[in-house]
Amino acid sequence: MWQQFMKPDIIDQLFSQYYNEALLYTISLCRNRTVAEDIVSNAFFKALSMSDDSIRDFKPWLLTVCRNEFISVCRRDKRFTGEEIPEDLADDREEVIETIIRRAEYRSLYRAIDLLPDTQKEAVMLFYFSGLSIKNIAEIIGKSETNTKVLLCRAREKLRTIMEGEQ
Repeated sequence: MWQQFMKPDIIDQLFSQYYNEALLYTISLCRNRTVAEDIVSNAFFKALSMSDDSIRDFKPWLLTVCRNEFISVCRRDKRFTGEEIPEDLADDREEVIETIIRRAEYRSLYRAIDLLPDTQKEAVMLFYFSGLSIKNIAEIIGKSETNTKVLLCRAREKLRTIMEGEQ
């Protein structure tokens, strides 16, 4: 396994390069900073310990592991399955997002993205914020490439409608 030969500075580089993106993506899934941080930490550990030479691109691999970890947390803890989000968790999510993004023009966009259905929101986050290809997104969310393109198209249309309504 290739992780046995990885130097600590390579692990640090991967962590510093992908942590914020993985955290933002995971927060968009679970809407809880503390849980998201735990998921990302576990995902890094699993991604580094499970990966081998067949992994060509670490970022999609890490985000897939984050998604799988989130699903595992949901199965263990039913609080993420459609219940209303407590106000204090929503405030915490906004604070984290503002810290990560740090640009005022993205705040209203992120709020609009948050109004999308979960599958569309996930596709948008992976495509625009994580910069993944349609193929990688399709693999992560378990849809065909065509279905992923349709999801993104519908999400863009819905975002346009939401954003035009805010002006």
